[in-house]
Amino acid sequence: MVDRKRGAAASVKDVMYEGRCCFMAGDYEKAMGYFHAVVDSDPAHRDALFHLGYCRSILGQWAAAAEAYEQVLRIGPDDPHAHDLLGAAYHKLGRHEEAAGQFRSALRHRPDDALTLCNLGTALREMGQLPEAEAAFRKAVAARPGFAYAHFELGQTLVAMDRWSEAAAAFLDTLVIEPEFGRARFNLGIVHMVLGNFRAARGEYEILRRVDHHLADKLLKAMGG
Repeated sequence: MVDRKRGAAASVKDVMYEGRCCFMAGDYEKAMGYFHAVVDSDPAHRDALFHLGYCRSILGQWAAAAEAYEQVLRIGPDDPHAHDLLGAAYHKLGRHEEAAGQFRSALRHRPDDALTLCNLGTALREMGQLPEAEAAFRKAVAARPGFAYAHFELGQTLVAMDRWSEAAAAFLDTLVIEPEFGRARFNLGIVHMVLGNFRAARGEYEILRRVDHHLADKLLKAMGG
């Protein structure tokens, strides 16, 4: 860990540089020492707080990450990126309603951001608001048709709504964009089984076992061997 007093004595620019170097090298614990040193000397240093949040998120320290992003938003309340990242931290903490609020705040500034729309959809789905979640994912697909993740999450939501044929179409759209998206192929195989299309399900298994043996074995087990 960096000596924070010694780090604070150096120029902020130099300390941030060292922190970013550690961050890029994947040494997030050491990077946090540098960023903490900057924040100790300047509690309103937005970039240091942002980087602290990044490090804590990567390390799975979601409560601490949320605290850093909350500080960023106290400095600049209209920062859509900070709202999005804070929403993601809240979501990981199970605070889905607060997460949805942060994603909506981000979307006020970037209404067609497909990833934020997907994040909102996921939070809404966790809250049981399935029609609203579907609407968010469909808007994400419309905003960025080539975004495989948006199609996949739309399919997940349609499964939760027992709309199996539509879910199959969404998973197929995912696989057109990203043929090696293992979870999409696994889910498509399950949907085929629910719809009674066992030959199609086995076809998905044959493809999946070349991509992800673990998921393929799970699908084969679900098919009864």
